[in-house]
Amino acid sequence: MKMIVIADDFTGSNDTGVQLAKKGARTEVMLSASQKPSRRADVLVINTESRAMPADQAASAVYAALSPWCETSPAPLVYKKIDSTFRGNIGAEVTAAMRASQRKLAVIAAAIPAAGRTTLEGKCLVNGVPLLETEFA
Repeated sequence: MKMIVIADDFTGSNDTGVQLAKKGARTEVMLSASQKPSRRADVLVINTESRAMPADQAASAVYAALSPWCETSPAPLVYKKIDSTFRGNIGAEVTAAMRASQRKLAVIAAAIPAAGRTTLEGKCLVNGVPLLETEFA
């Protein structure tokens, strides 16, 4: 496995899986961490359904889903999919992903310019409006 993607909901996992497949990656989307993937995939996308969970439960779900895959050598690249409007348990889940993968650095890129979601000077914008002033707040 070259890359593991952890997403906190069905939409995010499928959208990410489709985008990676469009780029030519053999991608499988698992609707739960208990599913068994095939051995053909380059990229495995795991849906933890953790967005609405309390932060500690969400962190546990991410850790449990990711840690078995990080015991292999070489360890896969880890991509923790986050919501572009910061819904969910982003801090707890990124921390859990870093712990499970034994990584010391995470790059957070919360933007989808084609959907009007950008980050400017540390502020998340939706169609040019600060996130806290939108219906997503």
